[in-house]
Amino acid sequence: MTTDAFHPDHLQPGNLVGPWRILESLGSGNFGHAFKAERDGDFFTLKMAVRPAPSLDKETQETLQEARQVDGRMRHEAATLMANASQPGIPHLRAVDRWPHVSKGYLYIVTDYVPGEPFHTWRKRTHPSAAQLVDIFIEVVRVVAQLHRHGILIRDLKSEHIIIHPTDHKPVLVDLGSAWLPGGSMLTEGLAPGTPHALPPECVAFLREGRWQQGARFKAAKTGDLYQLGVFMYEALTACWPFDPGMPTEELLVAIETVRPRAPHRLNPEAPESLSLIVMRLLEKRPEDRYVDASALSQALWDAAKERSKKSWKVPLAHSPEGPAPMTQDEVEERRLQKQEAERRAREAPPQKEEERSQEQALEQLSFLTREIEAQVVLAEEKEARRKKMQRRAALVAGSCLLGLTLLAVGWWRFVPHPPAVLSAKGNAFVSTLNNSRSGKAVLTWLCATFSLGCPAAQVRPPSEGCPREVIQGMEALDLFHKDYALIIDINQPGEPNERGVYQSGKIVSRVIKYDWTGPLPEGTLLYGQLWTEGLNKEGRDAVYGRYTEALFPDGRRVPVCFVMGDRSGLTPKDDGSKPGRARLPKEWTITAVRWWP
Repeated sequence: MTTDAFHPDHLQPGNLVGPWRILESLGSGNFGHAFKAERDGDFFTLKMAVRPAPSLDKETQETLQEARQVDGRMRHEAATLMANASQPGIPHLRAVDRWPHVSKGYLYIVTDYVPGEPFHTWRKRTHPSAAQLVDIFIEVVRVVAQLHRHGILIRDLKSEHIIIHPTDHKPVLVDLGSAWLPGGSMLTEGLAPGTPHALPPECVAFLREGRWQQGARFKAAKTGDLYQLGVFMYEALTACWPFDPGMPTEELLVAIETVRPRAPHRLNPEAPESLSLIVMRLLEKRPEDRYVDASALSQALWDAAKERSKKSWKVPLAHSPEGPAPMTQDEVEERRLQKQEAERRAREAPPQKEEERSQEQALEQLSFLTREIEAQVVLAEEKEARRKKMQRRAALVAGSCLLGLTLLAVGWWRFVPHPPAVLSAKGNAFVSTLNNSRSGKAVLTWLCATFSLGCPAAQVRPPSEGCPREVIQGMEALDLFHKDYALIIDINQPGEPNERGVYQSGKIVSRVIKYDWTGPLPEGTLLYGQLWTEGLNKEGRDAVYGRYTEALFPDGRRVPVCFVMGDRSGLTPKDDGSKPGRARLPKEWTITAVRWWP
């Protein structure tokens, strides 16, 4: 079956891309769309670079730059796979080509199909034991070590990119588009595309220094991949991340650079301490404090795995429904020793410029201050929990923030080298260190946020706001108001329109269906938007909120829009049988054009 599809997102089951027959969509991201394909009875994965569709207007410099970036990721992944053709744990590359035009079309690569599910999904479903996890850790590290021997750096290693085979439970690394190859071209200025909450501290320092604004590029190293292995293992052992991805970006970056996360065996007492200590070494702030290389890490995991005969290693790692274990007195002592070590390093560090020393010492000392406050509050919370069964946790957390701000105001003079005092209009002196320090501002807003852990949390519905005036004018010109529309909510879910689908919070691509009563959007138009599925209510029922901000017409035109799912409230009640993080809705639904986001 041939196809007249214009854009990768328009491809449907049965369409042909060269000799490869599309079977189903495997999902899409910012840089590519993956499909399961078939040829001569064998199954493959076809990944196509998603870049701006050719426009009726002349391409702008921005669209050309984006096209080079996404094509570059696909070329990097193809080169990485080709350089490791015989390496187990990585898909085998079968083809590189363009579609629909051999020279001007979208770049795509074809690899062997990898059955299974992403690691984080597999972990939630199977509840593996420590013995099972250490086997997976060793296999993943072995693949990383092999790539490093070839001079290849992954730079965006995370659990979503590790597929667990359904029968032998072997991990396979996929999505190597951010990889750095010796002699390869740079994808972007500054840092390579990656995941913010998994950025190594040295990457955050590069961003803070601002040299990327002058075109400087970060020099990646093997130790960055080792840090991200630590983030992956931390998630596996605790069902949390070292740092909460939901934090505001500036606060998140400050935390990554300055705060030592709680050890996995402290959060989850079922996690073996030997594995926990390996993870904490991988998450060290200074690259030189991590393992020398992936081979040394592999040896450490082998040594830890000698304990696998213990009964505690053979039971599923339980994650308490009440959340992480409270902080212990041992942890308080550990944090005290960490502070002493940091102070020792500060004394031995070479002299710095006074301005740099002021900001860096303020940031370091304040981070330890917040951790000490956290330790005291959590210990108090533990006693209160035994007495009142944790009913007043929220009040204590709020109190901890107030305590932290109070101690900050009182203790700041002891920790920060003082600049000259400035007289206010009334003649009183005050210190302006916080006001003049970017890092200080970030820490001040971050103080309360650091009391939460990096556990997955529900997305927050965005506030009501007006649709941009130019978008409304464009929609009026297309006569998109005063009509209803029908669509398939998720083009990546197979099945019939009269069935039910299962949806999660995050980005969504929907396809318009044309009826006699629907508005002028053409059949097959794709709508790009976002779903929020948790913490919402409509008429007494749990609900989903959906927004759409861009339309891709079948002729290739991209148009900014303002649509909401369902009626003007943007809320659609969930069907019976919905679970947290898995909302059941009809596969076919309606949308409404709005001038104001509800």
